[in-house]
Amino acid sequence: MKQICVHWRSSVVHDEDDEHCDDGLWVPATPSAQREARVICEVQNAIHGPGSHWIEEREALLMCSA
Repeated sequence: MKQICVHWRSSVVHDEDDEHCDDGLWVPATPSAQREARVICEVQNAIHGPGSHWIEEREALLMCSA
């Protein structure tokens, strides 16, 4: 299963209380999530500049219980 995540440049601050330095959360790459991620990137790139936000994709990590 594929997962997607919206990432952004480390210099981007989304609000004045933005203290985290990591990017967004990995979610299943459903059609709905992909549409939402594209809209988020489009809006945030308009605010913070071209290429400030992008979508990455990976294979889901499998967790094994011992």
